[in-house]
Amino acid sequence: MTWWLRVHLVPAACAGVLACLVLAPLLAGSALPVPSLLGGLGTGIPVPLVLPAVPAGFLLYALSRGPFEHEATAVRPVRGYRAGLYAGAAVVAAALGLAEAQWLDFDLGPAVARNLVGYLGVGLIVQSLAGAAYGPVAVAAVPVGCALVGLPAGGRPYPWTWPLHEGPSPSASAAALGLFAVGLLLRRRARGAHT
Repeated sequence: MTWWLRVHLVPAACAGVLACLVLAPLLAGSALPVPSLLGGLGTGIPVPLVLPAVPAGFLLYALSRGPFEHEATAVRPVRGYRAGLYAGAAVVAAALGLAEAQWLDFDLGPAVARNLVGYLGVGLIVQSLAGAAYGPVAVAAVPVGCALVGLPAGGRPYPWTWPLHEGPSPSASAAALGLFAVGLLLRRRARGAHT
């Protein structure tokens, strides 16, 4: 177990998730200027909504490292460990996001947690379909792509651009949770086919 944790950089990945949620309230007033292809330079994306892409990409990278040939014959349920870490990261993010919203009056707290879960889902889907190397790349591309084509100048984000919704949006939360659930199912099926 110690070997698996070390190979998959689990302590660093968990620290990254926690650091993201600690830094998000500190960066609440900053925005990332991204040009909109639909109407010039928009108001930008709040940095806390983009920040979860970093720990999500690192977690996807870390948990896809290692010799899968050895893990396929392992006695311990390493696929369960991996799924448990993804689910644990999502639960911790949700709990801390809600706590920040309640105690720190940080309205973006739930949106930060939602985006972490959604980015993980996108990465898991891409890793299942295209390979482990492409998951973190896809996670980095999601907020930029949404900002380029999903944020009209001076307007509200389109409904399908779930990472850009600032408040507690039910449709954005449903999209993120749906992506995460599909990603876990596809990842499990893809790994099951290799074992």
